[in-house]
Amino acid sequence: MDYQADEAWVLDVQRRLYQQSKANPDETWRDLWGWLTDDRMIRHAWRRVSTNKGKRSAGVDGITVDRIRQRIGERTFLEGIRQELRSGTYHPSPSRRKLIPKPGKPGQFRPLGIPTVKDRVVQGAVKAVLEPIFEAQFWPVSYGFRPGRSTHGALEHIRQSLQPRKRDQDSRRHRMPYNWIIEGDIKGCFDNINHHHLMDRLRTRVADRRVVRLVGKFLKAGVLAEDQFLRTDNGTPQGGIISPLLANIALSAIEERYERWTYHRSKLQDRRLSDGAAAARGARGRDHKAGRCVFFPIRYADDFVVLVSGTEDDAIAEKEALANYLRQTTGLELSPEKTTITPVTEGFEFLGFHVAMRWDKRYGYFPRVEIPKAKAADLRHKIKVLTKVNTNLVTLGQKLEELNFILRGWAGYYRHCARAGKVFTAIDWFVTRRIWCWLRKKYRKARARDMMRFFGPSSRRPTRRLWREGPREQYVLAWTSITRFLLGWMKPPPFAISSGEPDAYRKAHVRFGERR
Repeated sequence: MDYQADEAWVLDVQRRLYQQSKANPDETWRDLWGWLTDDRMIRHAWRRVSTNKGKRSAGVDGITVDRIRQRIGERTFLEGIRQELRSGTYHPSPSRRKLIPKPGKPGQFRPLGIPTVKDRVVQGAVKAVLEPIFEAQFWPVSYGFRPGRSTHGALEHIRQSLQPRKRDQDSRRHRMPYNWIIEGDIKGCFDNINHHHLMDRLRTRVADRRVVRLVGKFLKAGVLAEDQFLRTDNGTPQGGIISPLLANIALSAIEERYERWTYHRSKLQDRRLSDGAAAARGARGRDHKAGRCVFFPIRYADDFVVLVSGTEDDAIAEKEALANYLRQTTGLELSPEKTTITPVTEGFEFLGFHVAMRWDKRYGYFPRVEIPKAKAADLRHKIKVLTKVNTNLVTLGQKLEELNFILRGWAGYYRHCARAGKVFTAIDWFVTRRIWCWLRKKYRKARARDMMRFFGPSSRRPTRRLWREGPREQYVLAWTSITRFLLGWMKPPPFAISSGEPDAYRKAHVRFGERR
């Protein structure tokens, strides 16, 4: 199969869909079925499924990607999918439910629905067609499960929004743009999305009944848990390829409520020369200057915060109004216990980070994204469990490889935090001490100087001594480059780049993120 030709064709189709959707935000697409059922689109979806890490996971039919290649053949399998779609005989199978433990929450599990390989291929084709259409209309304050966006982008957007702009007479920043934070928590978001509201939002952009009907089949396919079939009258099962896109379509109603301060879409007038981002920025500035309350949301999937510039009473009233609004538009409920209102000076937790306003006697108030103490404590506990006496049946090299996998990922996630180097150095000392205790338990009769043969100069920095065995050596967190994340680092998806202005999307996004 000529994958390169297929990828080029799919990218061309996605670019056309994105550009037309961007230029005509109020129009609906009526003829998408031909693209969705094209051989090249199905082969493109198959390549994404067959090269994914989850290719070894089987659905309710027990068939994996390798089994399809060995017994059925790729061409025969994909041609069968295409014929079923064309003839209208395709019906998705129920998803196989698997419970995944929630990290840091003992006894709590996240239900994961694993579709069959055939359903994953069809979902991949549907996503390739629908994603450019909706990506062109998603709001700039939405970051979760979108191509080219990440948790670090959402946190940097929050940090820049909280940054005070004006100095007082003493050259310090005393006036904060936002005083309160509404931390939103939705009860079982993926399991409780109302299908009726979701399909209504889908039909506003997609008028092809065959595509809409196919998405509806996926929503109603059901779940098979412990040989028991469960109907899915609400929600989008986590684990499906198309589920994150559908969740973003439903949850974009949150940003629509705050259109005045996020991105003007229906409020734009032909006589204005500014775009939606500039118009919203001007509205925020005018409302701040006039003393009116401003609400600014930033969302990552079902986790979101609303920055409030008014009083605590304004925040409480908005919390109740937002709960009613979500109940009416999406069928979702805000958790009264977990949806809290917090002063920005106390700080709040978001996406595993701690965000707070700090005071400096030279500059005044400034926002800072920090590593929560609880997260560092959890990492120490995990390292301690991995270096207990019952884990000394492996070699030092194998133990270092196991620890390095965790340390490298943890350092990459928190490398953009303020004062991360101080936390990294403390954890390095803890890891070095724990490996020494682990070796003492492994070689109980050995002398200390005999075990020190494993403590030698690093291959990366010979002046630094660390634990090593052969080519494997201890990963040092303190050597990680600590830099502030820049919104300009987020690259737009390939279909959002046109031949005329390759950097237009990135420049517009950076310009939006620089101002509150």
